[in-house]
Amino acid sequence: MSIFAKLLAAALGATALVGLGSCESTGGPLGVSDAQGRALGEQEHPKIVAAFGGELNDPTVNAYVAALTKKLADASPNPAEPIKLTVLDSPVINAMALPGHVYITRGLLALGNSEAELAGVIGHELGHIYKRHTAKRISQGNLATVGAVLAGILTRNADVMQTAGQLGQVVLLRYSRKQEYEADSVGVRLLAKTGYDPAAAADFLDSLDRWSKLEARIAGKSAAPPEFLSSHPNTAERVRRAAAEAKTTGAGLTAERSRAPYLAKIDDIVYGDDPVKQGFVRGNEFFHPQLKLAFSVPSGFKLQNTSQAVVATGQNAQMQFVGATSNESAAAIIQGPLQQQLQIQFSNIRQFTLAGRSGATGIGRAQTQNGMVVDVQPFVVKWAGATNYLFLWVTAANATQGLQGAIEQSVSSLRDVNPATLNIPPTLKVDVVKVKSADTPASLANLTKFENYKLERFCVLNALDTCNSVQVGESVKIVR
Repeated sequence: MSIFAKLLAAALGATALVGLGSCESTGGPLGVSDAQGRALGEQEHPKIVAAFGGELNDPTVNAYVAALTKKLADASPNPAEPIKLTVLDSPVINAMALPGHVYITRGLLALGNSEAELAGVIGHELGHIYKRHTAKRISQGNLATVGAVLAGILTRNADVMQTAGQLGQVVLLRYSRKQEYEADSVGVRLLAKTGYDPAAAADFLDSLDRWSKLEARIAGKSAAPPEFLSSHPNTAERVRRAAAEAKTTGAGLTAERSRAPYLAKIDDIVYGDDPVKQGFVRGNEFFHPQLKLAFSVPSGFKLQNTSQAVVATGQNAQMQFVGATSNESAAAIIQGPLQQQLQIQFSNIRQFTLAGRSGATGIGRAQTQNGMVVDVQPFVVKWAGATNYLFLWVTAANATQGLQGAIEQSVSSLRDVNPATLNIPPTLKVDVVKVKSADTPASLANLTKFENYKLERFCVLNALDTCNSVQVGESVKIVR
């Protein structure tokens, strides 16, 4: 666990971080009715969309996925229940559900290799809705992400805090094992009933697991599950049960996969971060063309642009950069909602000016659950109107003094930029091509724009198990 995660575990009672254990609701006095669940789904829908980059602006893809969802829903025991499918413009590989809503990211679409695989994911999410798992989870939650915490504390709005907590829980809290099996069963039967190969669902989970392990290997870290696997664990027991369930449906391996039609639909879809809408990292600098801002981090820190925040990680420190709306002064934000929510007393509050804007900072001390002492320094900048930007630095107490100059220099680097001068990197897209007689996995992989591990990425992206050959005439995905 990182220093920052340890701090938040201490500040929030270790009940709200990613990776919580399962806790199946029994309904009870805190349960919600179907009508309440649907109302909550409608209330939270725009916030989920906003948190994951908005809706994908691709009418063809949207219509295709919506039609597939309707096909599965029509085959369910609940065909009259209204379900809206939303494709999110996010590179994160994820799928989730709220009462009345199923969400799929474009990142998930790019990794998939057949209509049957996508149907398996959607069918599983429909299973959670039909079994009322999503409504039960909404009634259980606390805050589940750092981004959700900061969204609430910087707006000083109890409703926002409650909403953020529900959103984080729906997205990140693991379903119970029983709920996973129930959703698997519904999904597998929907696939069989609509003519798809039920084994495709397990194949997608396998591709996602391979992709996650490859990314961890490239980053030099131990493998950690991506968001989808965090809330939908791919256990051997689940795979065995799904395989057994598939056999009971009577559908065999000759059932429909629809690989070519699927690949034709996702051809030209954006892959990875959209550098204009979501910003990009170049060396030790972060640029956001749409927000027209940039900043740098100290040498030796690794920058990562995540869906929740921009994070910089060093040996003895971590920084998180987020934006939020508040009409309060920078000092009031620190001494009020930030101090109250993190349960840290900030002292030495001082004002500063940055790029013609007012700002404030302070320092507090906290102890993590394992006894580690850390210093916490928020830097809040009133950027434009009610828009604020927050740098939250967490450092090992014995390293703070040595890092202080570099930290303040990093904060001072926040600046306006002209997008026309940024040399914005090209947007990568999925290019579906036909394999020719002279093509090999290696020759096709060399066409990709991946910076490294070209062959390995190409083979996982196309679900090639052996990576020794490709079939002439078959369609494959190249990222370029």
